[in-house]
Amino acid sequence: TLAIGDGANDVGMIQEAHIGIGISGLEGQQAVNASDFAIAQFRFLETLLLIHGRWNFMRMSKSCLFFFYKNAALIGTMMVFSERCLHSGTPLYDPWVISVFNFVGGSMPIVLMACFDRDLPRDYVLRNPEVYECGPKNEFLSFRMTLRTVFMTIIHTLVVYHFAAPALWLGGGVTPAFKGLMANWGRDVPGDGEGGDLQVFGTTIYSQLIYIVTFKALYETRSVIHGEVPTFTCRRGKGEGWWNRIGYTYVGVTWFSILYYMFFLYTYQLIGRDGPQAGTFFPMVFVTEHVMNMRSITWMISILAPTMACIFDITGKQGHF
Repeated sequence: TLAIGDGANDVGMIQEAHIGIGISGLEGQQAVNASDFAIAQFRFLETLLLIHGRWNFMRMSKSCLFFFYKNAALIGTMMVFSERCLHSGTPLYDPWVISVFNFVGGSMPIVLMACFDRDLPRDYVLRNPEVYECGPKNEFLSFRMTLRTVFMTIIHTLVVYHFAAPALWLGGGVTPAFKGLMANWGRDVPGDGEGGDLQVFGTTIYSQLIYIVTFKALYETRSVIHGEVPTFTCRRGKGEGWWNRIGYTYVGVTWFSILYYMFFLYTYQLIGRDGPQAGTFFPMVFVTEHVMNMRSITWMISILAPTMACIFDITGKQGHF
């Protein structure tokens, strides 16, 4: 229910409704102070409901489903791996690597999407107010949408694991050594032929999960914000400031997701090797170099697994599932 009022006599009605709207006017601020939203004139109610109300419900619905999806996909890969390790409780991922998942694992792209995404233009919604009906009918968070998210979570979990793990455990983690220990370069230079341990195995699979979740956040976005280049300019007469010129969609997908994940991996490795708390972070020493710098199979998997996951998802959308 929605209640709207402009005076002290409307406070009870506004507080009782699911959404209370107060109009600031000659009768004081009591209704505004007790409301969820405040507007200056009654005519602004049309824009508040049809535009911002509809957009926000769409954004929040997609955010809820997406946060369920990404966390379930992370746990799902660990559950699939538990069958391989005979349910012994052996962790697939490094605990510090897991800790950054809720930042780089599609969180920042989905947060930016929840702030800026628009499925229909403002003018179109005002000309066709019947599109507001999808909100009361709960179309954005319907049983079909929830079921689709659960189904895609299972599909992406199996794709991430089974397109990466078999290629790694069937000798794919060991490649010929041209430098390092196996070429007698010295004990401080690990060779590229030594990369089949659990840390390398788990980090490779985790990387595919990051890529897939980030790509899904990108093509779930209905309105991609390209921004303007250059974002910063000293010239006059450019109109809007730099905060309105940023390509938020690409900033979230690149800088705040994939590139930050790469930065974290290399920084984690350096802290484990040279940092003051090296003992705590020791298991990750040289793991990033093996995964990213010395093994071409990592990049082959990074192309295959996200591509297959995107194909399944897009095919489901085209089939109106």
